[in-house]
Amino acid sequence: MMREDIQLAVVGAGPAGCTAALVAARELDVVLIERKSEIGSPVQCGGFLPEGGELESLLPRARLPEALKEIPKRFILHHTRLQRIYSPSGMSKEFAVAGRVLDRRAFDRHLASQAARAGARILPATRAALLEGGLELSGHYAGRLRPRMIIGADGPRSTVSRHMGNPVQEMGICLEYEMADVDIDSDAAEMFFSARYAPGGYAWIIPLGPDRANVGVGVRSSYLSGQRLPDILEGFVHDHPQAKEKLSSGEVLAVMRGLVPAGGSAGSIHKGNMILAGDAAGHVLASSGGGIPLAVVAGRIAGESAIEHLCSGKSLSEYSSRIGREFGRELERSVQIRKMVDVAMRSDRLINALFAALSPEQMKSVMRAQIPSPLSSREWSIK
Repeated sequence: MMREDIQLAVVGAGPAGCTAALVAARELDVVLIERKSEIGSPVQCGGFLPEGGELESLLPRARLPEALKEIPKRFILHHTRLQRIYSPSGMSKEFAVAGRVLDRRAFDRHLASQAARAGARILPATRAALLEGGLELSGHYAGRLRPRMIIGADGPRSTVSRHMGNPVQEMGICLEYEMADVDIDSDAAEMFFSARYAPGGYAWIIPLGPDRANVGVGVRSSYLSGQRLPDILEGFVHDHPQAKEKLSSGEVLAVMRGLVPAGGSAGSIHKGNMILAGDAAGHVLASSGGGIPLAVVAGRIAGESAIEHLCSGKSLSEYSSRIGREFGRELERSVQIRKMVDVAMRSDRLINALFAALSPEQMKSVMRAQIPSPLSSREWSIK
């Protein structure tokens, strides 16, 4: 049983929480709490992360932590050099993107290990319930903590966010296979758009090597119309005109599930002595579902804000301002893009028309949460 006063409790040991704990533990007494028995497992992410130079173009105002720019080779499963996007008609367009495919189990545990070396105490297999004046812990570690400050980095269904009064926003729901013996282009991370095979989202093939890949679909429940996600993924693997040629003879090695916030920033990311970071805060690019870069940057800002607040008395309201300065514009634009594209997502005919209107470089700008001129036209305006 633990009963103690501490300076900072970080709830959630994903990239945002581990980064926050790592930064804050250099100056503060920090406890990092994770409900999963194993940090980084089960995997709930495709693992694709652009190289450092690409990230600087994606987030030009953000100060990128070394954890994003220089990832040890042992945590990188594969490198890609292209991104290829397919329309429902089967037409594809591609553009250069230098990417890394991470071993998310190893990467997340690496970040947690760094936080531990900096002085954070790690409490896996432990749930945290918020009560007046503290946290009630249950599971492997039990007791009550009275932190002066709490960072909620506890994922899309964040307990801390709900305690702050934020409504649960619409989620993308994802199902993914790790597959072997597939016939893929190992140089390209591929995305497939189709109202039939990926309603309200997209399907993907992310290479893990010459004949292995993460293959998944991410959709929104409002587009499912009674369909089951496992049936959608099976349909993509075995029936999609282009994907089945690459995948149908492969074997499934693992099945992974996850949720992705699809609505941008939570209503409030700061309240009282609590702040939110990563998926818990809606720090995910709604145009692509990419969350690792924003999570790590937000974790860094959260850790720095905790130090400034607890050591110097600086207001936590500055946290929201710093998030806005470093990647708020990209986050807001990604939601605008998602709403614009929503107009087309229910019809393959409209998806094909939008696809035809965008050049490969304009598609790349969309992935960077930039709005190209065809999306700004009246035809694709938000309805």
